[in-house]
Amino acid sequence: MAKPAQAENPVEQLRKHERFWLPDGNIVIQLDDIRFRVHRSWLAQHSKRIAALLPSGGGDDGRFEQIALDFSGMLKATDFETLLMFYENPGDYRHAIEPLTLMSLIRAATSLYFDSDRVWLVKELEVLWRSSLEEPAANPESPLYAPKVAALARMCSIDVLLKPAFYEMAGLPGFGLDRLEESEKFGCADMMRLIQIRECLSDMWVQVAAREDPAFVCPNLQGAPSDDGEGTSTPFEQVDKKPVLGFITSASVASTRLFVTSRREAWARLVHDSGVFIRYRYDPLRGLAALINIEWTNDWCRDCKEKRKLDWHTMQRIIWEKIDEYLRED
Repeated sequence: MAKPAQAENPVEQLRKHERFWLPDGNIVIQLDDIRFRVHRSWLAQHSKRIAALLPSGGGDDGRFEQIALDFSGMLKATDFETLLMFYENPGDYRHAIEPLTLMSLIRAATSLYFDSDRVWLVKELEVLWRSSLEEPAANPESPLYAPKVAALARMCSIDVLLKPAFYEMAGLPGFGLDRLEESEKFGCADMMRLIQIRECLSDMWVQVAAREDPAFVCPNLQGAPSDDGEGTSTPFEQVDKKPVLGFITSASVASTRLFVTSRREAWARLVHDSGVFIRYRYDPLRGLAALINIEWTNDWCRDCKEKRKLDWHTMQRIIWEKIDEYLRED
């Protein structure tokens, strides 16, 4: 908790902030050995925490009050500076706020209990990091901010941001931990969650994309032999279905096997040779979207293509819901 620290002559001892040392300010705040002189009434009006620290009554008689703030590493001088710049020129932030600036504002607003500002700032960040399953963000730089977003979510108790941030971190080399400052590092429990999420995402992607599902049979070819020659491979209600002539000719078997081989070759070309399989190894949601958008060849009929798209959309939902299992607190 922040505590006031009185000094005999605080003005002479201050290393002043170059910009926020207001000539008519009447309160001095120290953060990371940098001192800010601001208006006591403004700070107390917006911050319940600061207001609770200040003695009632005074503050308007020209005397300075130096307060050493200790918020357990959450509030940094850079974050407080960003907050002051925001209040100085709010019009500059009317249309868009850079992600790192937005996160800095949230840290400051959370630490100082700027409650009303914190609410809409968090909503702005949630727009960029949706917790529901939707098309991944168009901004290719979004995953790069994932470690910062996850650390912010932990520090400021914004649990809704953990899921999309952890998903993106799973696809970054080393989980993107090199982008974090020491105060933002994750604990052992979160590191284990990241490892488990990455393994799960990789396993599910391999199941979907390594090869065409052998259990999938074109609905227009039900009753045809499977590629292993052991009868029909359609798993649904094939018991009562019989070939019209009661037997299958060797020519039809050969034709079917050529058909299966052709699809395997097309799959290898479109999924593996194109780089799709490797590119989305830890990002199956975007990987499945890539499969859905591939221009599949005529080796698959229209019904096959539509059925595949439905199956892949279902798999996206399954994967997204699976992540919740790893984020539950033990």
